[in-house]
Amino acid sequence: MSATSNESVVRHVTGVFTGCHHARYVEAEVPIHVISRVFQGRHLLRPCEELNSIIVGVVGRALEHFGEVQLYAAAFLSNHIHLMLQGPPTQVSAFVGFIKREISRRWGHHPGVGWCGPMWHEFIATALPTPESQLNCFRYILSQGVKEGLVARPEEWPGVHCARPLATATPLEGVWFNATAYGRAVDRETRKLRPRAVAKEDYCIKYSLSFAPIPCWAHLNASARQNRVQGLIEEIVAEGSIARAGARPMGTRRICSLPRDRRASLPPPPWWTQRRRMICWASQTAPQTLSFLRRYWSFQFRFREASMADKRQTGYPSGSFAPGRWTELTPPEPERLSA
Repeated sequence: MSATSNESVVRHVTGVFTGCHHARYVEAEVPIHVISRVFQGRHLLRPCEELNSIIVGVVGRALEHFGEVQLYAAAFLSNHIHLMLQGPPTQVSAFVGFIKREISRRWGHHPGVGWCGPMWHEFIATALPTPESQLNCFRYILSQGVKEGLVARPEEWPGVHCARPLATATPLEGVWFNATAYGRAVDRETRKLRPRAVAKEDYCIKYSLSFAPIPCWAHLNASARQNRVQGLIEEIVAEGSIARAGARPMGTRRICSLPRDRRASLPPPPWWTQRRRMICWASQTAPQTLSFLRRYWSFQFRFREASMADKRQTGYPSGSFAPGRWTELTPPEPERLSA
């Protein structure tokens, strides 16, 4: 590679990381809405009891590992997921990454799936700095499955959905299989003269998944929050019926029989018509939004300045990660090659 081409590669990569893309910005005090799409929009997460148990176990384990993360709502559709959560920036990305990685590991190798490697695209995170934006996002996640005409009520979605546990105060149940501990136990037994069978059931941990109250409802008691959720669900059901114009929804039987290799594009989020990337899904004139945007752009400029100066250790703002860069390799001296 010539020196000219080296310079062009360095210039291109530096531009990608410092100018063209925004660095992910998360505040511990501001909830966010997370969307992540399954690779190529495939229906790899088609609901079934086994997958539901795996997902709940993975999310329960993630909440246990990342104790500062609050999960307010979740909906796992056949080809994408929605999460509403809040937590420190160092834990939020790790929390979402843990869920996606473990679902890929535990479900991708299932005989009926046969998917090796990551199952996901990069996730999109949108800030919810105002009470209205938090309630709108919460309602939007509750409506998953109904607004697409798949089911008549959100509680009828056959996969993992927050509607039923929030409306009835009944947690979701799932299982986390500790494969590492199981493998070590099997290895120990195989080294013995008289090995014993190792039961997988002994390494399964049951998790109950419940959801934290959204910040704008934190002052309400559990009964009042449950009543409000039920009211939102009835509104969603009525709107879904009007949108279908009397037609029946797809129904759980057909949903659970769709081929997993089926590809479908995702319906755009409510803010997608305004611009592809929305920093805040909230009123752009609200004081909380303006304050958040000032902090956001201050972070972006500090990150860009540090990236241009290549201050790898101390220059980047708190809560960010130094981007990867192109590094030209210097060939060894002829004397060392001959040696």
